[in-house]
Amino acid sequence: MRFRFSEDFVIDTDEEPWCREGLRVTMLGGPGSGKSWNNSLLAEQFLMQGGTVVIFQPRDEYYTLKEKFDVLSVGGVHAKDMEFALTSPSIYAKAVVEDGISMSFYTSGVEDEEKLVDFVSRFIRYLMRYQEKHKRPLMIILEDAEDYIPKAASGHVAPPWVYNRMIRRFKDLYTQGRKLNIIGVASSQRPQQLNFTVRQLANLVFYGGFSPQDITYIQRECLRPYKERGIEVDANQLLDLSLGRWLVITGKQARFITVTEPRLTKHGAETPKLTYVAPRTMEAKSTIDQLAKTILEAMQKEEAEKSELEKAKRKIRELTKKLEVAEKKAEIKLSVKEMLEAGVPESDLVDKLAKAETEKRSLRALVEDLK
Repeated sequence: MRFRFSEDFVIDTDEEPWCREGLRVTMLGGPGSGKSWNNSLLAEQFLMQGGTVVIFQPRDEYYTLKEKFDVLSVGGVHAKDMEFALTSPSIYAKAVVEDGISMSFYTSGVEDEEKLVDFVSRFIRYLMRYQEKHKRPLMIILEDAEDYIPKAASGHVAPPWVYNRMIRRFKDLYTQGRKLNIIGVASSQRPQQLNFTVRQLANLVFYGGFSPQDITYIQRECLRPYKERGIEVDANQLLDLSLGRWLVITGKQARFITVTEPRLTKHGAETPKLTYVAPRTMEAKSTIDQLAKTILEAMQKEEAEKSELEKAKRKIRELTKKLEVAEKKAEIKLSVKEMLEAGVPESDLVDKLAKAETEKRSLRALVEDLK
């Protein structure tokens, strides 16, 4: 694969170090520095060379790829093809690997942070598993990567184990990408919050313009490891970078480049709507129709399971109340003498207490089973 950014800056994956390590990209820059432009440039050129692309995006910017390429929009606000079903990562992954369906996932429509990160983690796991057999050329672009592979797993809404698993998945994607024919791209405007190991595993690193408050951290944490390897870089130079100007670090070299290669499709952030959509082949249409049907069935099943869960919760509440009543009955302690004085036969007393105790045990067992 060849990726051209300008006349004098071309990445060829048949050359060192990428032929040996695989291509692992991080795209780092402040807001408006051109990260999405560069990522789209990578995606377009990859698609032109027969690859399949998967994009996770918080803003619906990549839908303009549809002007020239058949990229399925999962969720989104501009050109949605189907719903985003968080319960079905294996279904999407299989369509990507086995059928070569490129996809962009719109993530801002997902309110549950834990479910989203868990979906992406499991999606990557299935993708890598299916790639063991197919080895289809794949590229995964993760926008706002710090939301999935953060510096620290703790301190988020979702529990640490969710992030630890996701971090491990993306590290595997980077380190095993060459063998599985996958290129990983992690894009972030907050490198100080991006996982350190993931940053260091990247072998093609772009630094765009940053604001003054970011420079100290970038100098100390991001660029220091490069300086220790003998690469002369100064974070202060990132303050004056104009749009399209980048510091690029590859292997033991650092250089400034200007991205001049034109895009094949419009920039999504500047395009309110599509005026043309690339035609879809009959084979792709059939595959996508079946995928949409499968996803719809999965979502309906999820809704049915939610309904059953609510019924079970109501049943638990009802049984819990009955259990409380039964326990109170079992706890009533009238002395045998008092009962006998009241004219109650001893045999009836024993039967009543045994019945109350049996009812209590049965209700408790029912509650535990439903839980």
